[in-house]
Amino acid sequence: MRLTLLFVCGLFSSPAALAQLLQPPVPAENPITEAKRVLGKALFWDEQLSSDDTIACGTCHISSVGGGDPRSGPDFVNPGPDGVAGTRDDLFGSVGVMRQDVNRDFVPDEVFGFTPQVTGRTAATPIAAAYFDDLFWDGRATGEFIDPESGATLIQSGGALESQALGPILSTTEMACDGRTWDDVRAKLEGAEPLALAWDLPPDLQAALAGVSSYSELFDSAFGDPAITAARIAFAIATYERTLVPNQSPYDYFARGNFDALTERQEAGFNAFWHNQARCISCHIPPLFADGSYRNVGRRPIEEDEGRSAITGEHSDRGKFKVPTLRNSGLRTALFHDGRAKNIFEAVTFYNSEIRHPQNVDPEMAAISMPTEMVRNVSEFVGDALTDPRVALEEFPFDRPKLNSERFPRNPELLPGERMGSGGYAPAMIALAPPHVGSNDFKVGVFNALGGADAFLVVSLTPPGAPGWSRTYAAKLAGQGVGAGYGTFKLPIPADASLIGLETWLQFRVLDPRAAGGFALSPVAHVTLF
Repeated sequence: MRLTLLFVCGLFSSPAALAQLLQPPVPAENPITEAKRVLGKALFWDEQLSSDDTIACGTCHISSVGGGDPRSGPDFVNPGPDGVAGTRDDLFGSVGVMRQDVNRDFVPDEVFGFTPQVTGRTAATPIAAAYFDDLFWDGRATGEFIDPESGATLIQSGGALESQALGPILSTTEMACDGRTWDDVRAKLEGAEPLALAWDLPPDLQAALAGVSSYSELFDSAFGDPAITAARIAFAIATYERTLVPNQSPYDYFARGNFDALTERQEAGFNAFWHNQARCISCHIPPLFADGSYRNVGRRPIEEDEGRSAITGEHSDRGKFKVPTLRNSGLRTALFHDGRAKNIFEAVTFYNSEIRHPQNVDPEMAAISMPTEMVRNVSEFVGDALTDPRVALEEFPFDRPKLNSERFPRNPELLPGERMGSGGYAPAMIALAPPHVGSNDFKVGVFNALGGADAFLVVSLTPPGAPGWSRTYAAKLAGQGVGAGYGTFKLPIPADASLIGLETWLQFRVLDPRAAGGFALSPVAHVTLF
């Protein structure tokens, strides 16, 4: 049957003749070194790279879901162009930071209010991204890498990874407060203990961080001096990503001559993959199972997202998006740039159905008609035969530390304790920052309170109502009107190891004449310093 497959394809004489995924190209200006790779890995998985210690690059790129974002569902929706959740144009992107002003104070966002923002497109995988000439769904990260601090061209071509790596760090949706600069990033990294928030570090990071207390030391090892620059951050992260080569899938073993690597259904799916009836091969060419092109497959009306044309200015590029690699796509929980397909079967079924939005649709999308059995076969080939088990199991080089955001229970942990005030509103607590000893970024916020009211943050070593030490911080809330008050309280934590394990309880008390006892109360944040 396996030889029959190849003769039916009419393209290869043996499995060994199939295209194999070799090592990706490396720009001469940024050669791979082990010190640079491990620095890039540390930076990629460090939530301290964000303004508020809540988001790492890796937060949206988890290996076990194919380098995608496992967070999905009704709580993680971008409401789309109409700004209203629960309507047809909703998108399933990645959760970023809560909106913060240039002082890193929480402020209401026009769309998301006081909830974390959600990107307007799904997170593309960094796994195998090194093979593309340009990156992001619209290709705005090009192979020419320009130093954002000096304006100098540091890589003439082949530097798309470097170009892409820096975008999220200053994005006010993804990782940054308003007005964040590279000086801000540099200052933060210079004062940070590498991966201080992470846990369960893989062996290579454990070895690299043994006896190391600062990022300056890691930059010194990687670049010959301790200077931290935007370009070096990009060079390190890109180096790490170039080592993410997923070439041990069942397809890869089959391509190397292992006749038993694919199941019968996967073989049938591979056969259909090449067949004119399925036409997958028109865009998803092995061994990358992508071709670097941009296509409009009719997912959405063009007016909702111009796609590639916003970068090129070309009318013919309206609604076009990068053709993604299909490798490890069976692990992903949100497919296409809009995230609306939740698995491979849904994605393949979409291609086999009538295109809903025909504006500027690629001609290859016309007249695709697969029998039900073929849809199943293609889905199994793409979903299973292109999955590298090291990616699914998060084994080297796809291993990673666990993020602070993955701790359970969450720390800080919100507990009941609300008391309503004017208009039936109870103050809401924002408690997202990890309470790490030595952190200058620990803060809590309040919203949904009486605008302009006096607010008091009570910090106690005992739960509310129990006797014991407490301290109160006061401030006047911003905003005007019932339920419109908000504020931020910053509580830097001393770098004192004796504080590790200390439990504290925090609660906002907002002066409100309509509340019982004259104060509206927020939930309680239970905080354990680590």
